[in-house]
Amino acid sequence: MLDKRLKLCADMVKGKRVCDVGTDHAYLIAELLSSGKCDTAVAADINEGPISAARANLEKAGVTDKVDIILSDGLKNVPQEGITDIVIAGMGGELIAKILSECDWLEGKNLILQPMSKSDHLLRWLWENGFEILKRQAVREGKFCYTAINCMKSSKTLQQTDIPPLFEYIGGLDFTDISAIEYAKRQADKLYTSAASLRDSGRYTEALKYMKLAAEIILKTGGKPMYTVKDIFAAMDVIAPMKNLHKGDNSGLLVGDENSPVTKVLFALDITCEVVREAVDIGAEVIVAHHPVIFHPLYTLDDSNPACLALKHGIACICFHSPLDMADGGINDIIFDMLNPALKLKKQAVLEPVHPDGRGYGWVCSVGNEIMPDNLGTLLKDIFGNKVVRYTNSGRTVKKIAFCSGGAGGNLPLAIKQGADAYVTGDVKHDQWITARNNGIALYDCGHFHTEDIVISYLINRFGEALPGLELVHAKSDKDPVDYII
Repeated sequence: MLDKRLKLCADMVKGKRVCDVGTDHAYLIAELLSSGKCDTAVAADINEGPISAARANLEKAGVTDKVDIILSDGLKNVPQEGITDIVIAGMGGELIAKILSECDWLEGKNLILQPMSKSDHLLRWLWENGFEILKRQAVREGKFCYTAINCMKSSKTLQQTDIPPLFEYIGGLDFTDISAIEYAKRQADKLYTSAASLRDSGRYTEALKYMKLAAEIILKTGGKPMYTVKDIFAAMDVIAPMKNLHKGDNSGLLVGDENSPVTKVLFALDITCEVVREAVDIGAEVIVAHHPVIFHPLYTLDDSNPACLALKHGIACICFHSPLDMADGGINDIIFDMLNPALKLKKQAVLEPVHPDGRGYGWVCSVGNEIMPDNLGTLLKDIFGNKVVRYTNSGRTVKKIAFCSGGAGGNLPLAIKQGADAYVTGDVKHDQWITARNNGIALYDCGHFHTEDIVISYLINRFGEALPGLELVHAKSDKDPVDYII
């Protein structure tokens, strides 16, 4: 009587002469011959010990006259004549691939492969070497879960394409089968364990790769991925590395437990009490924001402080401030991308370098499509969605433009020093308007909120790519805190 693993292999045998590579005790061959499913067989193993055990079991089953027992390293000493099926079971996936790679007469043979480990390596090798997967089934036995792969090397040259997503992990499985679902979940668990280890050692980019694969497998089975606050932080660090934190800034996990589970994330520019209450209402376990929810020392703790309110409701707060301002693809790069189609910009310099590698805040760019200051003001109003854009009209054509998100009016002297004809930012003060007038530069106050809230959609898109199955919500309460009378 075969165990479930070997029975799965036996069920995939189709022909009348089978070769069992690494036959061990030859239980599979004894069953195939005793049942009449096969007429003859080859029992092959690399060691004398298993060969002796196989011979004893085959004699006990009374089928030795139908079996050629061969000492062989893989298929090297096995005669190919008449063999219809080849079974290689109970080995690692890498060894199975090696055995197959050393045999040149596999075309047309029905192959049944049952890897005990490294099934991903084997499936990738099969795909890359022109094997067609006919069937793949899973079976659970005790605390273990196995799969068997039924495949064939075609005599035709197969059109090779990139390996399909997840193929090496769950390729060929039928998810109407509960054993296949169980196997897939275990594959996901292994990937997530690797991801967690990488994440905890600070290797966030590699960690997210495995985390994404695990989540996609879980989604394929109809399940819902579960993340932790640590995972949300890791994703943010990949988007806007904390190594670029500016001295004096307060970014990172500012409220909450890093090990808490997460299924839903709320995104906002600022974490206000209104945003926290929205998170409570929709069941979001984390709020991701640009501005720090704690920036100055707290001398009182009550519900009027959003950090206290979040902690009271068990909601974590992750804030990435300066790292997101100067990240590749971050806020100032987004502004560049918004202005570029109309102005045809070319980056010339970072407006305010703050790190040894030159990374910093804002950009200074040449303008391919030169524009007058009043027309630039109209363009900015449309691009940022402002109700009002305050500006000084220098009266001179804008050929070079500088910009920096948020409250960077204090960087006006840097824009002047770089020879910019226009400077775009938010939170401009009275004396800065005077400085702009005196220096003949067009200055634009597009609002702190409007020049930075543009990053929220970007973050949601990046998170959607990195962490599949995570529910991502742009806070409805994420609004310009200023009202206007026009």
